[in-house]
Amino acid sequence: MQATKVRLLLSCFALMIGVAVLAVPAVAQGVAFQVSSLPQQARIEGTTETVGAVVVQATNAGTVKAGSSLTVLYSGSITNLSTSGSNIGILATSGVALANFAVGPASGNQVTIQVNTDTTFAVGNYLVISEVRVNVNALGAGTTTVTATLSGTSSFPTTNPITFTNATVPVASIVSPSLSVAFTSATPLQTCAIPGGGKAFSIQVTERYPAALTILADEANFTPAGTGITAPTLGTSVVVTLSGVTSGLAIQAIGTSAASGTLALGAPSTLTQTSTGSALTFTFPVTADTTSLSETITINFVVGLPNGTGGAITPGGGGGSLPAIGTTAAITATVALGPVSSGAILNFAANTQGTGTIGTIGDCVTNILFPFLTNQVGFDTSVQIANTSSDKLAFPSGGASAQNGTCTLTFYPTDLTTQTATASGSVGTPSQVTTPTIAAGGTYAFQQSGTSFKGQSGYMFAVCRFLDAHAFSFVVNGSVSTGTISQGLLGLIIPNGTITANRVNPGTTFESLSH
Repeated sequence: MQATKVRLLLSCFALMIGVAVLAVPAVAQGVAFQVSSLPQQARIEGTTETVGAVVVQATNAGTVKAGSSLTVLYSGSITNLSTSGSNIGILATSGVALANFAVGPASGNQVTIQVNTDTTFAVGNYLVISEVRVNVNALGAGTTTVTATLSGTSSFPTTNPITFTNATVPVASIVSPSLSVAFTSATPLQTCAIPGGGKAFSIQVTERYPAALTILADEANFTPAGTGITAPTLGTSVVVTLSGVTSGLAIQAIGTSAASGTLALGAPSTLTQTSTGSALTFTFPVTADTTSLSETITINFVVGLPNGTGGAITPGGGGGSLPAIGTTAAITATVALGPVSSGAILNFAANTQGTGTIGTIGDCVTNILFPFLTNQVGFDTSVQIANTSSDKLAFPSGGASAQNGTCTLTFYPTDLTTQTATASGSVGTPSQVTTPTIAAGGTYAFQQSGTSFKGQSGYMFAVCRFLDAHAFSFVVNGSVSTGTISQGLLGLIIPNGTITANRVNPGTTFESLSH
């Protein structure tokens, strides 16, 4: 089919330039050739990319003598031709006999056509060199075009010279990258309460030119089997690698959607993978496509706990928890065009089409800020922290998941021992203590004077390892029963998602806290 297409295009090309070439005079008895091409697009990631046909057309009548040769030098290394035998499969002729020529072994970037018999060209007779694949990736990211350059060596250079017009022609324009990728994230996960059935995320893949994603039949049509030509054995695939997946979490591929054209992907060899801390890779082979338009497809996943047969994530299945991880971790997805390092045709170098965050997981933590505590000049501060994750009596049909946990208290003091209206003091040395475990439904209370924070003023963070912690502080001069001046302050809740984002809320340039 590809060869037929080339010949049809060449026939039209020959008709268009026929009048022009008739006017070109002969150079002695040799032949002057005009070089043109039928360039196509190629993937920057590819090491075995098909380039367009090169057309070598006689512009005068003359003879190329036996023992002469024509050499085609590509700007990239040839990767699909024999390096030790004939490559006659890449050559087609019009108006002259194919049997008059031999195509030698490919060597690096070039292949040479030998003329075995005196061959007379009429005006408009031509040779076509096609079905060549080159290593586009090795040309480098800044390269935009693959070229072919023709040269000739005549066995009778004086009487039968070989000359070329437009000897260097483009044979491929390079597309970089080959795919566009967009990510839709799962809602945040928390280690203490991972829902049954997991949380969904998706990756949308779009071709940046119509033949970015191909099946084996497409590749075989680009370079059909012929003498010297290594036939392709693979089509393309979409490779998704997920990193940062917390040990014990599973990722499950659940199919594709929103496909345009005829694009379809097969299922990966393993639908569900459970993390042990290493990256998880899913490979989706392309099973159907069209090379006449750019297509889009969405790959759907869930992330959750394996709760079904064979470690699957079962919709509506039981939820659970994971051990605390001590941070908020991002799960990232990287999309590549495959196959990579296959050692066959088709093949791509290691590549990244797009990277994005598809989810986060953090501990069940409540972060509380107490803006002011003091135990100076006769004042003392009482602090109460409530674990309100026990609420089933109040909210029978929903509510929180009961959790027990400690709170780490970090105090940032000034160095004053006596606070005055005109002195704020210098920053002191922060210190830290951890509370006993606070049971769900319980409250922990303390006075500043009874802790290592005594005799100081400043602010304090409480990082409580359970959700739905709330707090109150009460400043009084003297004891609660004898004090005459007092002030109560609610602890401010710092959103978990801002801790790893420099405490900046998404879409704003400042921190916004609530009680």
